[in-house]
Amino acid sequence: MQGKIRTIAALCALTMLGSAYAAKVDDGSQLRAQVTHSYPSLRYVERYRHDFPDEVQGHAFWSADHIAPALPDADALTRALAALQDQHVALVGAKAGKTETLGVLFRTASDGSVIVWRVFDATAGNAHVAEGDQVLAIDGQDVHAWMQHAATLTFGGQRRGRYAEAATELGLATPVVHRVAGLGGAVALHLQDAKSQTKTVTLHYKPVDAELAKSMTAAINRADLPQRFTAAGLRIGTLRMGAFAPQYDDAFVTAADAASKQPGASDDTAMLAGYCAVVRNVIREADSAARDADVLVLDLRGNLGGFDREAWLLADALGTKPSLATLDLFAGKHAGTVQLAKEHTDPSCGHVTTHAPLVVLTDAGTRSAGEFMASWLWASGATVVGERTVGAGGGFEFNGEPGTPLSGSGYAVRLSGNFSVFDPAGTLGEGAHDEGALVDMLARDHFAPSRTRPFAIQSVGLRPDFALTTTLADLRDGGQSSLVKVLVQLKAKRQL
Repeated sequence: MQGKIRTIAALCALTMLGSAYAAKVDDGSQLRAQVTHSYPSLRYVERYRHDFPDEVQGHAFWSADHIAPALPDADALTRALAALQDQHVALVGAKAGKTETLGVLFRTASDGSVIVWRVFDATAGNAHVAEGDQVLAIDGQDVHAWMQHAATLTFGGQRRGRYAEAATELGLATPVVHRVAGLGGAVALHLQDAKSQTKTVTLHYKPVDAELAKSMTAAINRADLPQRFTAAGLRIGTLRMGAFAPQYDDAFVTAADAASKQPGASDDTAMLAGYCAVVRNVIREADSAARDADVLVLDLRGNLGGFDREAWLLADALGTKPSLATLDLFAGKHAGTVQLAKEHTDPSCGHVTTHAPLVVLTDAGTRSAGEFMASWLWASGATVVGERTVGAGGGFEFNGEPGTPLSGSGYAVRLSGNFSVFDPAGTLGEGAHDEGALVDMLARDHFAPSRTRPFAIQSVGLRPDFALTTTLADLRDGGQSSLVKVLVQLKAKRQL
């Protein structure tokens, strides 16, 4: 993998659109032509919509059975694009704006409750916003009602993932995302702290600069669970990964800079040296956490993704088997076909030496490269516990086009240029494949993952081995109590 980015927030483009803008798009034929020509597989989308009718949003504007709809305003455009059930759809252009933040990140429970998860800007802290505060209202509106509305304006395949996405975008997104959600330059939050005391604070959006991005990355990577603890007779080690953003890791920067100064060094060899420095640090941390432990828990909850090249090398280091083959699926050159191309992989940077049964902890906010890491480790034999991941299995990285301009609006539409297929048994080859046959294969058992046949996580997400809802108490205590209960059950079933 050549350093592709699979993520949101500061590393990704706009993912939400609504009625706040009246984009002057008079005819949907141009957008429809773009989608039918370049989208990786509309048959896949249609099969997903068929199998998960409760998750469907928008109308399938690409259908040949209907006249291309007029797209006179942003609402109509939203409904059309939402039908793709794809997180990696965006508007770009001069009016989209650059990423801005409140200096905090939010997470959601399965019932829609919202907490302040991370405070990474001193301005927010000075406003007396504390991690663990429950959000009761946003700009005077009950938080559940606000989230329900925002989730309908968020692209993606599954409802729970759209809630998680909407909560993240409240704290970190482009200006148009915030305006679409009905937010201005500042947000009034009605909060309840751990002592049940309420307060209302106002936070202002500010542009994300390098310092804020680095602070945010450090906050996301901070652990919610102790590195080692004992409960119910189990010795548990934990490892936290919140994002794959090596540009903000001092070990990466130092190693890459040193390697770049060697005679004959290329940019790629310098990058790999940086990645391996990060991997070696994680290996040491994992070995320490797993030493004398009955189980090692990898916490990927709320993982915002990032560079999947780093994620693959880390999965290779932690797994007990070689990581499974992954292929990129593109639109075919001929009707009824799709193209598959194997993703490049790097040589290993090393492996853990202390092996304990591996449990991967996910939630509906685990996305992009985080989902890929979970999938690779699951195929290697790890047990996945938690919620279905968000289902962001595609991206813009192969689509270098600026997008289809929307006449007179100042925006252009960008679509996923690909999505990925995991191939545990190595049964798929590169080149053209019959689209219908491949989709039938991927959609077996409602798109369940498999260790013996190809599968995909686009839209549907990675299905856990053991479903575990996220409660408000979990958000506050890191989920330690719920996790222990699951581990005890897994041990009783001899799955640890």
